[in-house]
Amino acid sequence: MFATFFGNAVAFLLLLRNGYTTPVVEYNKGLRYEEYIVEHEISTVNARNSALTIDVQSIVAPSGCKECTSEEKRYCLGSDFINDHCCCDRRYHEVLPFIPHTCYSGNQLCEPVMECDKYRRLRTCCCDILVLKKWKARFQNSSCKTVGGTAYMIIMIVSSHIVYIFVNYFIT
Repeated sequence: MFATFFGNAVAFLLLLRNGYTTPVVEYNKGLRYEEYIVEHEISTVNARNSALTIDVQSIVAPSGCKECTSEEKRYCLGSDFINDHCCCDRRYHEVLPFIPHTCYSGNQLCEPVMECDKYRRLRTCCCDILVLKKWKARFQNSSCKTVGGTAYMIIMIVSSHIVYIFVNYFIT
């Protein structure tokens, strides 16, 4: 054991003396990391409560809005819409309380897909009602599944506990 250790130590020292060294990793000194903080957040519970209480008929498109194209509808229902919301709207007045989302603030984070003025026009003309309908339907459908899922979970917990008691009673 000692001979193996001694032999390895001598080989290592010889390698060092002959100019073979372990590589040194140099970090890029110009590389900077940006810290992001949560600018605002709408939880799923808060979004569900908002979506289920807001009446779809209460959202009226302003005058001058044209019919939404399929491309505009796709934008509204996609992730680019939330990205632009986080870049263009600020927390002072949350305009999408019915969508669960988190927006972060940071200097280099925000790059809107669409110009903010176009985003705001499209949001008020097309997106608000489309997105509210989508999330309202999703939350209404999920509430039914949650009850069944909860009942299933309770049955599974109780049955696993009964099996545990049964096994411990007959094995010990």
